[in-house]
Amino acid sequence: MAAILQIPAWLGAFLAMLLAVAASALPFIVLRRLLSDDLPTKTRDVAETVAVRIGTVHSLILALVFADAQSTHTNLQQEVSKEITTIEHIVLELNQWNGPEKDVLRGQLAAYVTAVLQNEWHAAAHPRGSREARQAYNEIDMGILNLKADTPQQQSLRGRLIMNMDELQDHRKARLALAHRGLPALFWWMALTGFAITVGFFLIFPANPVHIAILSVYGAYTGLALYFILALSHPYAGPAAIDTTPYEMVLEDELRPR
Repeated sequence: MAAILQIPAWLGAFLAMLLAVAASALPFIVLRRLLSDDLPTKTRDVAETVAVRIGTVHSLILALVFADAQSTHTNLQQEVSKEITTIEHIVLELNQWNGPEKDVLRGQLAAYVTAVLQNEWHAAAHPRGSREARQAYNEIDMGILNLKADTPQQQSLRGRLIMNMDELQDHRKARLALAHRGLPALFWWMALTGFAITVGFFLIFPANPVHIAILSVYGAYTGLALYFILALSHPYAGPAAIDTTPYEMVLEDELRPR
């Protein structure tokens, strides 16, 4: 299903809408020709009432899941921003350190950022993160803990570095948790089943051009909503992919070997 996110966003959205229209209008046209138009008025009234209620529940489910996916995506963007900011603070404090350990620690921090980009920023990454990123983090963390602070300035810098490393770990864990949250398969079953049931109730109406057009609009909008929900739940690819440029800029501008 996520393969549709690998193509351009406009094309993916168009295909999702086209598939939804085909899945709604075509069965309606074919099946309606096989059924009798003589439905009792009472049957129509009951069917319309049930269809409205099921359609309302289905719309509410889509709205709630879309809001949750949007909230998760926004929180992930914030955690990425916080992680980048924390890394920049660590770089600044390392630059202020006047001991010989500075270059080694900068290299270890660069190894951490590189490991995040290469091993943790793709869909196949482990929910707990990569071994390389954990190892790079542990190395720089131990290096900072082993710093010998001989002056008040160094003592202050060491304390701030330790605090920022703890914050970096927290932001990394939050990023991984949000990035791999995803949507349960149960939602897709509910969404597709609700869509099929709502479309099925259209069979009480004649297959004239107006009804076909209305059903097509409903199908297209539902397909578009499902496409954006899918995109928001996949932050590594597609139109809602999180930009990794800030990590690259930190490596290029602030952690370049001197």
